[in-house]
Amino acid sequence: MAIEAGPKTVEFGPFALDLQTGELARAGNKVRLQGQSLQILAMLLQQPGQAVSREALRQRLWSDDTYVDFDQGLNNAIKRLRESLGDSAERPKYIETLPRLGYRFVGEIKTVEAREEIAPAEPDETGTRRLGEESVSRFPLRLGWLILPLAALVVPAFLVYRMEHSTSADHNIRSIVVLPFSNLSGDATQDYFADAMTEELTSDLGNIASLRVISRTSAMHYKATRKTAPEIAQELNVDGVIEGSVVRSGDRVRITAQLIQARSDRHLWSESYERALKDVLGLQSELARTIAGQVQAVVTPAEVEHLHPASVDAEAYEAYMRGRFYLDRWTSEDSAQALHSFQRAIEIDRGYALAYVGIAECYISGVAGVNYDEGVREGIAAVTRALELKPDMGEAHAMLGVLLMRRDWDFAGAESEIRKGIALKPNYAPAHHWYSHLLLDLGRYDEAMVESTKLMELDPVSPTPNGHLAHQYLAERQWDLAIAQYKKSLAMDPDQVGEYSELGEAYIGKHMYPEAIAQLKRSEEMTRSGTEHPLYLARLGFALARSGDVAGAKKILATLGADDPKDAAYVYSGLGDRDKSIALLNEAFRQHTFSLESGYAVELDPLRSDPRFNESLHRVGLR
Repeated sequence: MAIEAGPKTVEFGPFALDLQTGELARAGNKVRLQGQSLQILAMLLQQPGQAVSREALRQRLWSDDTYVDFDQGLNNAIKRLRESLGDSAERPKYIETLPRLGYRFVGEIKTVEAREEIAPAEPDETGTRRLGEESVSRFPLRLGWLILPLAALVVPAFLVYRMEHSTSADHNIRSIVVLPFSNLSGDATQDYFADAMTEELTSDLGNIASLRVISRTSAMHYKATRKTAPEIAQELNVDGVIEGSVVRSGDRVRITAQLIQARSDRHLWSESYERALKDVLGLQSELARTIAGQVQAVVTPAEVEHLHPASVDAEAYEAYMRGRFYLDRWTSEDSAQALHSFQRAIEIDRGYALAYVGIAECYISGVAGVNYDEGVREGIAAVTRALELKPDMGEAHAMLGVLLMRRDWDFAGAESEIRKGIALKPNYAPAHHWYSHLLLDLGRYDEAMVESTKLMELDPVSPTPNGHLAHQYLAERQWDLAIAQYKKSLAMDPDQVGEYSELGEAYIGKHMYPEAIAQLKRSEEMTRSGTEHPLYLARLGFALARSGDVAGAKKILATLGADDPKDAAYVYSGLGDRDKSIALLNEAFRQHTFSLESGYAVELDPLRSDPRFNESLHRVGLR
C-alpha cells in the first residue's frame, strides 16, 4: 500500500501551493504567481497565525548589498499576492496586515502529503507503523496550528532553494533587452502605442547604471521575430530578455510582461497589469522597479527617484507617443509630423518636459522646411525649457550639448553637458553617439573610440552605430577598416544614402577613384527629395577633379548654390585651387555654416599643409 512520506502541498480555501515546485493552483487551475509574491506566501504559510515582520521579509527577499525601494517593492508584492488570491487588506481572508509590524496568514490550512510506494510494516502496540528509525501516524494532521511542525520542515527548504537558485541566476543578469511589445488590441493603428510602451520601459530601465540596457533601435529589429530568446541573447550579448504585450481598449490599458533568463530560456517572472490610460506612466515606472528588483540590480537613491514619474495628462502622453513613432522614421517629413505631435502634447500639458526634448530632437534630426539656424535656435529654446521643468533629465543635458556645439562651437560647454547627460542616463545611446562625434571633431580619437564602442554595446544590430564606427575609422584614415565597416552597415540597411557617400570618401582616401565615383553617384541619385544634394554633389565634384575629369567637376560647380560656401570649397580643393577653396571656407566660418566634421573631411586633405587653413580651424577651436 502507499502511505504518505511527508507534506508536499499546503491547501487553503480553493487554493493549493505545491511546496516542491512552487506552483499555486485554484480549484486545479494554475494561478500565475511568481517571484517575491510567491516567496512571501510560502513564508506566511510556514507560520500560520503568527506575525511575520517586514524586516524578516526584507532579510529573506532582499540581500544586504542591494539597494532597492524596499517598501515599494514589498507593497507591490503583497498587492500582487492579494490580487491572485482574491483577498483584500480591508477584509482579509488570508493575508492580514499588522500596522507597522508586518503580515499574518489568517486562513485555515491543511497539508496533502507526497505519496511514495513503501513496503508496509506491521503496526506496533501504539498503532504506529515502524519505518526504520522514523514513525508516521496513521491519523494525518490536518488543520491550523497542527501542521506547523511538518511545514517548518519542508517550507524552509523550498524557500532556500527558490531564493538561492533564483538569486544565483538573477545576479547573472547584468544586461537586458526589452523586445518590442506585441499589440494585441486587434487594431493595427495602435501599433504606435505598443512601440511607445517598449520605448518607455527601455528608457526607464536605462536610468539604472548597474544594468546595460540595449537601445530600442536594436530591439526593434526583433519585432515579430521567430528567433528564440537564447538566439537573441547571443546576437545582442545580453543576459536577460523582457517580452510583453499591450491591449488597449478605450481609456484602459492592459500590459503583460515577463522576464526570461536568456541563455537558458528560463522564465523568471511574469505579471499582468491593468490601468487607466492616465496612469500608464506610473505603470511603466512600477514595471521598471519590479524588473530591477527581480534581477537584484543595484539602484542608487537618485535612480530610484527617477523611477517615480511626474503625472502627465493622458491626452498629452498619447500625443507624445505619436511623436516618438514618427520621429523614429528618420526622415525630414516624418520629423515635421513628429514635431506637430510634440507641440500638441505641450499645448495640452505645458509642464511635459519630455515633449520639449522631443521637439529639440526633431530639430536636430532636421525638419522639412526649417533651415539650419532656425532649427538650432528652436531646439535650444525647447531643451532649455525642458531643463527648467526637470533639471536632472539626462536626455535634455546631452541634447543641449549637441546644440551648443552646433550654434556656438562651444566645445567645452558641449562636452560638459553631454557628460552630465551620460552620468544621469548611462544607457542613453544617442548621448554616447554625440559625444563620440564631439571627440572626433576635437581630434581625440582614442576617447572617441571608447564612446563608439559603448554605442555598439548598447545598440549592436542597428545600422547607426555600425555606420558611426565606420565614420570613426574614416576620421582616423584607416581606409580598409572604414570600407569594410561601411559595407557591413549598408548590408543592414541598403537605403542609407549618407553611408554610400562616406564609403566613396573612403575609396578617395585609397585613390580608388572609379570605385569612389560609383558610390558618390549612387548617394547623390538616392536623395529622398529627388533633387541633387549639395554635400553629395560636392564630394562627387572633388572625386571627379582628382580623377582628372576637370570638366565634370566644373559642371558640378556650376550647379552648386551659394547657400553653403563650404560645398564649392570641396570642389575647388579637388581642382587644386587652394586660394579659392580657403576663401570659401572662411566665408562658411563667417556664416556659421562650416560643418564641424569638415575639420577632418577627406576632401580638405589637400589644404592641410597650408597655414591659412589650420589658422581657420584654430579660430573655432578645432585642432
